[in-house]
Amino acid sequence: MDEKPNYYSVLPSSVRYSKDLTSLEKLLYSEITCLTNYKGYCWATNNYFGNLYGKSKGTISRSINKLSALNLIDISIIKVEHKIDKRLIKIKEIEVLKNIISHGQKSQGGVVKNDNDNIKVNIKKEKIVLFNKFWDAYNVKKSRKLCYDKFMALKIEVCIKCVDAAKIYSESIIDKQYQKHPGTWLNQGCWDDEIIKETSRDKNKIQGGEYDGMVF
Repeated sequence: MDEKPNYYSVLPSSVRYSKDLTSLEKLLYSEITCLTNYKGYCWATNNYFGNLYGKSKGTISRSINKLSALNLIDISIIKVEHKIDKRLIKIKEIEVLKNIISHGQKSQGGVVKNDNDNIKVNIKKEKIVLFNKFWDAYNVKKSRKLCYDKFMALKIEVCIKCVDAAKIYSESIIDKQYQKHPGTWLNQGCWDDEIIKETSRDKNKIQGGEYDGMVF
């Protein structure tokens, strides 16, 4: 992220006047609401926030963790091959924010509602792109419509994981007759399975999921 977003931010009074938060932590919360308004979640790194406000990576990390400890934000870590690939931050739904949105819809002719609609549209567009990448990565092409519906119902952070996990899983299967139907793979949440590379001795064994190691 090299550009500063132009979307509005929200700083409810419960955060603005909190004695438990420093000025930087309040500012970070406000910035997170701004980035969340764009895609429904904040994807910025500690380096991004540090460069934005002239603070060290460690200072930003401690501030983000404190917002999480105070139950103001949710943090999800996306891992690929057991390494951290991305961090997603979401604002907790607190009553004050709901009231602000409700007030904004009445006084501004639905401006906030339109922004929320735009967020949903952007997330859907991103999911469509991710599904196409998933479909390319998963080398068993069956029931595309069924898989599309299942994929689109997943959270965006899970969709991101599916792309890399599907590629790793597909490449780990030597005998393709034992590879799972893509719909089954999605149903069973196999994006979180630990994948063990097949050898020629193991090619008749199923790997990953509830049938791990079994021969059919």
